[in-house]
Amino acid sequence: MGIFGRNIDQAYGPRSVMPLAVASPWAPTDTLTQFTVDALFRDAISEASTPITRDLALRIPGVKRAHQIHVKQFAAIPFYAMEGDVRVADQPKWLTSSASGVSPYHRMHGVGSDLFFNGWACLGFDRDPLDADADCLHVPFGAWGVDPDTGTPWIDKNIVPAKYGAVPIVISAGYGDNGLLVDGIDTLREARQIEDAYKRRLDDPVPLTVLNIPLATWESWTPEERQSYLKQWVENRRKSSTAMKPSEFGVEMPGQVGVDLYESGRNAVRLDIANHTGTPASLLEGTRQAGGGGTDIRYTGVANGAMRGELWEYGSAKGFTLAFEARMSLDDIVPVGQSIRGDLSNMQATPAPDTNPTSED
Repeated sequence: MGIFGRNIDQAYGPRSVMPLAVASPWAPTDTLTQFTVDALFRDAISEASTPITRDLALRIPGVKRAHQIHVKQFAAIPFYAMEGDVRVADQPKWLTSSASGVSPYHRMHGVGSDLFFNGWACLGFDRDPLDADADCLHVPFGAWGVDPDTGTPWIDKNIVPAKYGAVPIVISAGYGDNGLLVDGIDTLREARQIEDAYKRRLDDPVPLTVLNIPLATWESWTPEERQSYLKQWVENRRKSSTAMKPSEFGVEMPGQVGVDLYESGRNAVRLDIANHTGTPASLLEGTRQAGGGGTDIRYTGVANGAMRGELWEYGSAKGFTLAFEARMSLDDIVPVGQSIRGDLSNMQATPAPDTNPTSED
């Protein structure tokens, strides 16, 4: 655990640097906290150093969609203790227990979300995991840490029920997988900047048409006459897309300048998010732009379509599953010779089953 502690400390620094917006049943995110972060950092410091919290990242549509896809896919997988290729007769109760009041699905959803954003997750056991009656609970990222001197993980018992701090188990996504808030931080900031510029354009739109009136004429007209001229122009354009004016009165239409910045920029951000999260870009986009219908994701057997299992094979959910299996199969969790493995039969069955697999006791 010592090397885990050093890596966590180097990657994320002290937990007390920023107020944490942690989604937790015991410490709900305070919207005022996020509002304060927005207000303090939008103008006070450069955008390049603005903190990006999980709540901020989930405001980005591409991140929200990728998070929903991969985390839910991972959380829906039931896990079992195996000996070789055979399920052991006496399964650990913590795999299916909801004695904590939190279902296994929601527990695994929290683990997947932490791995997605931060590359690390933690489960808190109420006793030795090898105990037949052991139970565990997901510990939100920010409610646990690692002693830098000993490498021993600890849990904030002011957030998580004290009994679930008995045995903290830290899960790493793996070296090089530091989570979207670290590896994708530049992309997230770009997305926020583009969205902010887009909103400013909506709040203060550039006029689509500028009517130029000679100074002498402008000064000779009363405010009512100027408005009358403007009104006539607008009404004629609306009725027939044609307007009449003196040749000396110029017209400018600058409204289309820079529009491609928002469209191409937002598309580029979605593609970058897709690459960071292992999501097919067409699935992340939802539908094609410019009026095209449907997505590019198709089922197996359709000519030139993506394989049905492509999202799983190359997506983040498989990585979360492998990381969870690897850590929870160590000998401090299950007896020697046993391992924890996810049941993927429901996900890969053809045709798809009519019901979801059972994970609760």
